[in-house]
Amino acid sequence: MKESEYKELLEKKYGKALKDIMHELIVDRYMDQWVGAEELGIPTKLFVKWRTRFRLGPMQRIADHAEKRRAETIEKYESELQFTEFNRGFIFKDEYSLRGFREVVERMLELAKGKRASLDIDSFSDMAVLIQIGTLENTINLLDHYEKKELHEQYELELKDFGGF
Repeated sequence: MKESEYKELLEKKYGKALKDIMHELIVDRYMDQWVGAEELGIPTKLFVKWRTRFRLGPMQRIADHAEKRRAETIEKYESELQFTEFNRGFIFKDEYSLRGFREVVERMLELAKGKRASLDIDSFSDMAVLIQIGTLENTINLLDHYEKKELHEQYELELKDFGGF
């Protein structure tokens, strides 16, 4: 049988488009190429060909999901930074305090998000900026816990989870 004949036969049997049939088998029912091909009664090579065509292979799905998440994050950053003026003055520039430190860290976070939103998707720098964003967000989170007088308690809990030493 030809590929087109298999396609026509399956679409008629299942009452839906081939892409939907493949999606159901691979994504919804977690079938690999051997089980899926057997289920459909087609050669394994044809199943793999269709899986690749519809971007349903394991690595393709991971890459597509990562790209979707990246695009959503970039959209979020652009929305957050829409009215941000990066050159604005610092309120606590001459003050060496936790609130001065927080202001600088928050501004560095804005700048890092702005950089990430403007980077090329294939850029190796994207990973470095992503790590920087995580570090800055974690620093702000630690400051929040410290100011709420929860940081020592958080340390004690983490120490306990780690083994108590």
